[in-house]
Amino acid sequence: MVIDGHAHACGQFLTCEGLERYLMEHKIDRVVLCGGEAESTKNYHYPMLSNVFWGQGLAYAMNRVIQRMSKKSDMVSHMKEENMMVYAMARKLPDRISNAYWINPEDPEAIRAMEDFYNHYGFCMVKLHQCWSTFMVDSAVCNEIYKWAAARKLPVFIHLLNKGQVKRFVEVANQNRKTTFIVAHMIGAKYMRGKLKYNNVYFDLSAPQLYSKRTMRSALRYYGASRLVLGSDTPYGRDNVDRVRKRLKKMKLSKAKTGQILGDNMKWLLKLK
Repeated sequence: MVIDGHAHACGQFLTCEGLERYLMEHKIDRVVLCGGEAESTKNYHYPMLSNVFWGQGLAYAMNRVIQRMSKKSDMVSHMKEENMMVYAMARKLPDRISNAYWINPEDPEAIRAMEDFYNHYGFCMVKLHQCWSTFMVDSAVCNEIYKWAAARKLPVFIHLLNKGQVKRFVEVANQNRKTTFIVAHMIGAKYMRGKLKYNNVYFDLSAPQLYSKRTMRSALRYYGASRLVLGSDTPYGRDNVDRVRKRLKKMKLSKAKTGQILGDNMKWLLKLK
């Protein structure tokens, strides 16, 4: 099974028809979908800068761009509607879509709204994004979110903003042993080596434009195939799942290890049958 563990309901995934057609064409069985730019049909075709720039600075630079863009368009104000839209898409294509819940820790009603949504509709994952909403990864609200997710055995997908937040996240992961975290775009994977006490942190391979082959190979050696998960970040980057597949093929992994990364790990994390 091939599972795209990170995509947005906009661009070519704005509609169920477009999403299903793309999954079939690219031999992807399921996608973990969250909200995105409201009603946007725009697809982004980023160059493979990671072939030139090998360090983590590229991802941090892109974070600053995303942060400015999201504030300018006030993307965070559409989270409630986007969560509902993604749920509706998952109901329409239950064999293709698993809906994630995007939470804004700045919202004073965030925990209550998440609880209500989960009880009424359900979701497979909690998403936090430091470029879209301003919060500290170790804030009291975030720690409440981590514990809430752990109690329901739901993974927390988190996009970290900068080096400082990566350092704080290490402490967060170590203090929340029962919470399963998925870190977006391999951000901080190198820094975290030797600092994480438990195996509760996984790394998302989406947007290969932001991390080099060297970073991916190093993560494979240190964390193993069992801690990496496939993602695309659609529509942010063209055919990202295919790009990751090509990298994996060049690394000549065993069929079992390739299968773990392409879908088995996410299948286990989401408790899919």
